[in-house]
Amino acid sequence: MQKETLLAFVDEIGDRGYSKKSSEYFAMAAVIFSASVQQIVKDCIVNIINEYGIPLQTVLHWRNHCRMHETRKYIAQEIAKIEGITVIYVISDKKTMPNDHAKFYNIVAAYTLERILKQAEELKTKVSVRFGHIRRFNHLITLDFFQNKSWRLGSYDNLVDQPKWINADTNSGIQLADQYAGILGAAILADRHGNFEPAYLEKIKHQIRKSRNGKISGYGIKAISADSNPKLFKWWPQGWK
Repeated sequence: MQKETLLAFVDEIGDRGYSKKSSEYFAMAAVIFSASVQQIVKDCIVNIINEYGIPLQTVLHWRNHCRMHETRKYIAQEIAKIEGITVIYVISDKKTMPNDHAKFYNIVAAYTLERILKQAEELKTKVSVRFGHIRRFNHLITLDFFQNKSWRLGSYDNLVDQPKWINADTNSGIQLADQYAGILGAAILADRHGNFEPAYLEKIKHQIRKSRNGKISGYGIKAISADSNPKLFKWWPQGWK
């Protein structure tokens, strides 16, 4: 019997620039859940918007609406309550990435898709994948990159259809992925005082993809870096496998 189809939504954190003002890392956050959870996700986003008096048609965005600690704490607490959520992070250290912005993006997106497909394979079901749309970016070249044999990192048999890029204002799944991306960003991107805040990441730890023995490194959090070991990042929470 075919299991329920999975929905995967992906958003990014950091930037792909190389100037002095650019972020040290660029990352993607994927949130995966079964189709039956979609309404719960929609309700969660609406409840957060209502809690802070944000106009209902406004896209919930971590950068715009979640600047204060109490707001971030509340949102992490609320999305952590959603059952049936799996979160995957792929983090690239820019020092190890090509200067070609398109290829840079495509590599991170390919590794993210790989892990989404592995999750679907483990659950013996299919998945529909949607990435957040990027203005002035030709996403057809990303699809070509995915199709390249050297970058076919997972079985496409588990895809419902081709990955697509959609706007956040039309989809609560992308808005949810944006919140998880923001949570990661608070942990890996230093604030103006040079501090990192992994507390929100700790709050959603139970939702991050793990191996059978509870290992997060290389499963729910993939590093594209010189050593490919996210546990060596200075922000990595103590005690995490």
